[in-house]
Amino acid sequence: MFAAPKMIWLSVSRSCILAAMGYLRLHDGDTVAVLGGGPAGSFFATHLQHLSRKHGIGLKVVIIERKSFATHGPVGCNMCAGVLGGNIVNMISGLDIALDSRVIRQNVEGFRINLNGIGSLIERPGAKVYTVFRGIGPRPESSSEGFMGFDSFLLEEAKKAGVVVLIATVTDIVLPQNPARDLCIVRYRNEGNVPGEMRAALIVGAFGVNSALSAKFGFGYRGPGYWHTCQAELMADTESEITRYISVFSRSRSKFLFTAITPKGRYVTVSGIGRHVRFSELIEELKVLRLDPVIRTGLTSVCHCHPRLPVTAAVRPFHTRVVMVGDACVSRYMKNGIESAFITSRYAAETALLLGIDEAAFRDAYYPGYAAQFVSDNRYGRALFFLHRVNASSRRLSSAIIFAIDGERGLTRDRQWMSGIVWHMFIGDRPYRLILKDLLFVTGIMGLLLRIIGIKKRPKGYQI
Repeated sequence: MFAAPKMIWLSVSRSCILAAMGYLRLHDGDTVAVLGGGPAGSFFATHLQHLSRKHGIGLKVVIIERKSFATHGPVGCNMCAGVLGGNIVNMISGLDIALDSRVIRQNVEGFRINLNGIGSLIERPGAKVYTVFRGIGPRPESSSEGFMGFDSFLLEEAKKAGVVVLIATVTDIVLPQNPARDLCIVRYRNEGNVPGEMRAALIVGAFGVNSALSAKFGFGYRGPGYWHTCQAELMADTESEITRYISVFSRSRSKFLFTAITPKGRYVTVSGIGRHVRFSELIEELKVLRLDPVIRTGLTSVCHCHPRLPVTAAVRPFHTRVVMVGDACVSRYMKNGIESAFITSRYAAETALLLGIDEAAFRDAYYPGYAAQFVSDNRYGRALFFLHRVNASSRRLSSAIIFAIDGERGLTRDRQWMSGIVWHMFIGDRPYRLILKDLLFVTGIMGLLLRIIGIKKRPKGYQI
């Protein structure tokens, strides 16, 4: 499980410490403008509100978001597969936020891995994995049972904590010439296209990598590098296994690193992860995987999008009175950014309130936290997914891995060696360095080699 930043020492004598360090800091009555109402923005705003009350500092925290998340289809969605592992569920509960039946679309029973047409089922007793829609759903009937989107749920929780939510489009950002004395200016147009202006002591960029807002900062910020992936919402046969488990498919000679299918009741979210892939290529991939019989619409999507998947960290994600969080800063490699949004938002909120809001403060406290948590760890993630690509390109290696997973079925979680490695890689609830350490463990390597040498036929796992 990821650790929270250790900044409790600052709360002991905050005024004395900050005065000695000379950091620019937030004061009672200051306004903080959070640009983006997705998970990163809601998490940051809620963290900051809780911290400011704890330390007796009255702040006005305003989230500016152009979407209401109340419209069906891509317009009301934040383009994410919407998988919540046990770690992020526990983290959210630490903010006194309880996920309820309005948000959770499905409690996933297990995880299916398929390599080159050979697959197996992984079940981790006691593990919690939930699926959610980021928006209200792809069609009106998808929200007819009293459901709500994950992002709108988090915004409602932020409002309960005292955060102001403004539905508006940011048109301009003006950073002060003298940041030690002057405030930032955020200009926007509200739902009625009426212009407005806000002066803020701190601007928080929580707009992800799918926004054009990154171009409005002139201090050298450059957003993360990314792939254009492809995602589609499809109606599926509810009697099929595909609607019970999260499924991941990888095969040789494919443009996709992997294709993931996330069940959400009567719908499934299909995510094609590859470098700049198109919708037509995703449909062809599904045909090759022979998933036609379980898709009710004959592989015609209810809606589809091309979300950007961050694959590097941002350049200069902070400045005096400005800090980026979530996907606008860094994310776990090849994973949706909900957990990294929570962690980076918490690091940034604690730095801003307990240390300061100038570039030196963010460099001294915020950067070391997220760099150790994600930038360094993502190097191990790249190695893991490279090995995954190698495994998926070899029939013998694929068979060995599925054979190992089959042999662990029914064992306790601490004895599921290969199953645990695959589970953590794709669910994203364990640092990559620890997963790679498990993978390279000498007894595991020896066991895998023995299986490779000894395999003479396919394992008994399901076939596709």
